[in-house]
Amino acid sequence: MMQQQRNDYIAEKILGAKKKTLYHTWLYVPDKEFEPPFEWEFPDGRIINSKTDFESLPEWVGPICEVVFPLLAGENWNISFLYNGHVSLIDSKGWAILDISTGPLATVLIGTHMKISGE
Repeated sequence: MMQQQRNDYIAEKILGAKKKTLYHTWLYVPDKEFEPPFEWEFPDGRIINSKTDFESLPEWVGPICEVVFPLLAGENWNISFLYNGHVSLIDSKGWAILDISTGPLATVLIGTHMKISGE
């Protein structure tokens, strides 16, 4: 999944934002999809630039945690914090969830959401 697709997934599926088109253009490029410029509009009314990298900014880790932690509890999975600042995901028996690689907290939580939701 490309970074912009990943950002779109985070905004729409995890954080519940909707695309707000800034303006329509009649630009046409043969054999190329074109999406008009947009911003993200969140349920609380905040409007955020569409190029925001939610995964790398610390202020978005909390909102991602609020959505994904209940999913982890439902699956009976645990987060194990490692010494290097990364986390790993283990199931209730202590086995690592191999589909989700070890990494920064936000990255692991997003991978978890994708796995649980079947994306």
